[in-house]
Amino acid sequence: MKWLREPLTHFLLIGAALFGLFAIFGGPTVPPPGQYSIVLTPAMVQNLAVSYQRTSQHPPSDAQLSALIDDYVREEILDREARAQGLDVDDPLIRQQLRQKMEFFLEDSAVVAPPTDAQLEAFLQKNGDFLRRPDGTLPPLADVRAAVVATWQADQRRQIADAAYQKLRARYVVVLPPPTPATPAAPASNTTAQ
Repeated sequence: MKWLREPLTHFLLIGAALFGLFAIFGGPTVPPPGQYSIVLTPAMVQNLAVSYQRTSQHPPSDAQLSALIDDYVREEILDREARAQGLDVDDPLIRQQLRQKMEFFLEDSAVVAPPTDAQLEAFLQKNGDFLRRPDGTLPPLADVRAAVVATWQADQRRQIADAAYQKLRARYVVVLPPPTPATPAAPASNTTAQ
C-alpha cells in the first residue's frame, strides 16, 4: 500500500476523477451533426439594410429587414450545402463568376496615379478611334478630357491587373496532356447529284 502515498498516484487519481466528471457533466466539445453556426454581425445586417436602401430608395422596415436576413441565411445554408456536396466543383458558371470577381478585385485594387496632359494626349492619339469625327479628325483634348481620362484610367487598371495576374501565373505550373495524333480526315465524296 506504499504506492497509495506516492504523489504520482494522487496525480493520476485526481486526473481520472476530473476526466470522469468532465465526461459526465462537461458536455460535447464538438457540436452534434446538423448543428452549424451562421453568425451575422451588426455590420453584416447594416450592409443588408444599406444595399436594400440603395435599390429601393428608402430604408427597410423591420419586416423587410427580417426578410432580408432570412434570405441571407437561406443563401448561406444552400451555398454551404451545395459546396459540401461538391456542386461547385468543375462548374463552368461558378468558375466564370469567380474569374470575373477576381478580375474585378485585381482592377479595383489597382492604384492609378493621375495622368499628365502629355500622357493623355499620347493616349488620345493612339487610342482615340472611338472619338474620331466623321471627317477622321480627333477633337482637342480639352473637349474630350473626361472621356479620355476615364478610358486611360480603365486601361491603366487593366494593365495593372494583367501584371498582377502574371505574378499569380508565375506560381503555377501548367501540365498539358501530350498531343494526340490527328485523326485522318474522311475522304471527300465524289458523288454528284443527278
